[in-house]
Amino acid sequence: MKNNLPFYVLLVILVVVDAWLLAHPNFIGRLGILFFKYDMIRTFPKALATVALTTAVCVGVTLFVKRLAKQTALLVMGLLTLVAVGVLVNTILKFSSGSYAMTGAGFKTGAILMPIILVLVFANGFYEASKMRKPDQTV
Repeated sequence: MKNNLPFYVLLVILVVVDAWLLAHPNFIGRLGILFFKYDMIRTFPKALATVALTTAVCVGVTLFVKRLAKQTALLVMGLLTLVAVGVLVNTILKFSSGSYAMTGAGFKTGAILMPIILVLVFANGFYEASKMRKPDQTV
């Protein structure tokens, strides 16, 4: 973790930006948040807590998986990266059409930024797992 400090600084910046974008939709987006009861992103502090907690859990999973054998860590991190890419594609498709397309450019960007953060976390974990020397050695 000490060797990768710029990555974690970038992650913190992306989390704050994502929370701000999610907490500031346009009028239609606000109606959608009220109608679908998305209380976890209604205000900036709640959105920040939601995005930060989700990111922290993913970072924790990555740190745990890196302690496994190299082949297992690569397999798990590769699968998690693929799942995150799938969620990203699904989010892009969902927010490109229908009522989600009218929620405002900032809100759509914030919604798409969350899976991008997850892809970055898991892809970084995959990269760090690939640098491991021995099957049970952590980087």
